[in-house]
Amino acid sequence: MFSRVLSGAFCGIDSYLVQVEVDISQGLPGMEMIGCLSKEASEARQRIRVALKNIGVRIPPSRITINLSPADRHKSGTAFDLPSAVGVLASLGEIAPDRITDILFAGELGLNGEIKPVRGILPLAQCAAKEGIPVCIVPEENGLEAAVLDSVRVYGVSHLTQVIDALRIGIEESGLRRLRDNGEGCPQTESAEDFSQIAGQETARRAAEIAAAGFHHMLLIGPPGSGKTMLARRMPSILPPLSLEESLEVSAIYSVCGKLRGNGIRKSRPFLAPHHTATGAALIGGGSPPAPGAVSLAHKGVLFLDELPEFRRSVLDMLRQPMEEKNVQIARNSVNIVYPADFMLVAAMNPCPCGHYPSGKCRCTQREIKRYLNRISGPILDRIDLCVEMPQIEMKQLSQLGRAEDSASIRTRILKAREMQKERFDGSGLRFNSEMTAGEILRRCALGERERRYLERAAEAFSMSARAYHRVLRMARTIADLAGEERIGERHIGEAVYYRSAAEKYWERER
Repeated sequence: MFSRVLSGAFCGIDSYLVQVEVDISQGLPGMEMIGCLSKEASEARQRIRVALKNIGVRIPPSRITINLSPADRHKSGTAFDLPSAVGVLASLGEIAPDRITDILFAGELGLNGEIKPVRGILPLAQCAAKEGIPVCIVPEENGLEAAVLDSVRVYGVSHLTQVIDALRIGIEESGLRRLRDNGEGCPQTESAEDFSQIAGQETARRAAEIAAAGFHHMLLIGPPGSGKTMLARRMPSILPPLSLEESLEVSAIYSVCGKLRGNGIRKSRPFLAPHHTATGAALIGGGSPPAPGAVSLAHKGVLFLDELPEFRRSVLDMLRQPMEEKNVQIARNSVNIVYPADFMLVAAMNPCPCGHYPSGKCRCTQREIKRYLNRISGPILDRIDLCVEMPQIEMKQLSQLGRAEDSASIRTRILKAREMQKERFDGSGLRFNSEMTAGEILRRCALGERERRYLERAAEAFSMSARAYHRVLRMARTIADLAGEERIGERHIGEAVYYRSAAEKYWERER
């Protein structure tokens, strides 16, 4: 007897429907799974056989063939256990075939019939919604991931017998628990980190506000103990909350990594801080099977690279494409996988190996300093909008700890600036000033004659490249937005040029 059950698979964070076709016929007894499967997916036949035996279902000595279609796309993971088992039960006559139509199944089977959580439930549920499939039956631990989707009824199950009973008498009549979004989302650790805890460093605080308002990349340079890491870790506290669309994008990435189990979708912006020993695959993504890296896990949030020159230069240069294109493309023989990577880079570094250049405490030679700075390539520096020096904190500033402006007040100004950007770029596909191309800059950053001459003099004085010139204009546009002004003035340009001067001090003169 033949039966067909719906399931799904994902490539990157994009998902597609998989038809699990089961046929039971006469022949040499055995169970075979075909359809371009990974090792863990093909091992499902043993889990299915033992699980059915342990719940009292007798499998006759027949030839069982399970095909996962489309057969030309590679499929991995253990989510096909449950739909394959349901297909076998339908072919055996244990479940009526009309009971399994228009239902997407996914889940891993334990040998006792337990249904265990799997990766990627949220993308699979999104695929079901797109294809008009009204019901999803998934592991109970994964259910809250998909429950946010109103167009799909999500039911969580913990054992195969629950599924059998529900399909025999009807899902609604069985009392199977339908999972619903409670609006809380993925619980986050309560953080007390706030910008009011940063003593002094007014220039760096202002730079952080500009970076957050326009989603600009930022580099912090200063001696040990100047507060670089402290400031970076408080960046999420001044960023606006995720919209529902952004939350679903971020959650889909975490879902395929298996990081949402038992929780709903993420409601807070990610903050990733990989160690400087991270490999290219850990930072960018890859491996076998391919998985998202830190740049994708930081999507719509902050990627913090502390001790930037300590990262291998080859690893840092891998950031060039994600910083420009907002995604990561991982090429394999049979498939190209694309992961989103729209992050804000916040990097921190010492000005020299000992950390005290240019003060009298520095004991590094000019050759050592140059070698240290040159670990960061020019193309990476060109993609960083703000470069900020953070001097050592004076003792008298520490006595005023807690009196600085708090994160909530800064975030209010940032929200207003982002509203201006939203109106400006409506219908253009852009969202932030940092995303403006050269053509968009000409349209959106028109300067008066006085402002144009001022910027030309600054560009000549600092020997700016064309990319640096455009970067200054993008920053000036954000600074004007923070001031609530549509016209870019000299003071906005001057402040933007100032945040270019630190990079010129350390790198341009060396080149």
